[in-house]
Amino acid sequence: MILEGGGQFKEITMKLTDAQFIESKRFRIEDVCRIFRVPLHLVQDLTRATNNNIEHQSLEFIMYTMLPWFKRWEENLNLQLLSPESKRKNRYFEFNISGLLRGDIKSRYEAYAQGRQWGWLSVNDIRRLENMNPIENGDRYLEPLNMGEAGKQQEQLKALREEIFNIINEGK
Repeated sequence: MILEGGGQFKEITMKLTDAQFIESKRFRIEDVCRIFRVPLHLVQDLTRATNNNIEHQSLEFIMYTMLPWFKRWEENLNLQLLSPESKRKNRYFEFNISGLLRGDIKSRYEAYAQGRQWGWLSVNDIRRLENMNPIENGDRYLEPLNMGEAGKQQEQLKALREEIFNIINEGK
């Protein structure tokens, strides 16, 4: 290797003991995470992480590590803080973790759009899934035009023509 200005090349090496120390430190981090069931990316160890597996690891952390704790806390709160009268009125403590389990917004919205277009989700169904209040007339379900009950097309077409005729004549 040729260096300009009389520079000298010095190879930077690490002693074997230092490399072993760093590796053992990394193993300790993995070990602690394993004991407490915490994904490595939550302690900023991203050596083997990708965006795709981080999302799934986060969901698994909520489901398999935190959910049992949430259930314990809910039961404890219900037992210690609710009066018998409150329990009779069907009151209870509950952690709403749906926001933590949702995943990415693009996938959710694509699923909602598909459910809405195919008629098995209403606007209010989607709003409930997103923890939003219902809206007026939001419980209507769509039916794709190419889907319908066999033999009912003529009746539906007649009703649609009448509705269009009434809309046109209202403006006159």
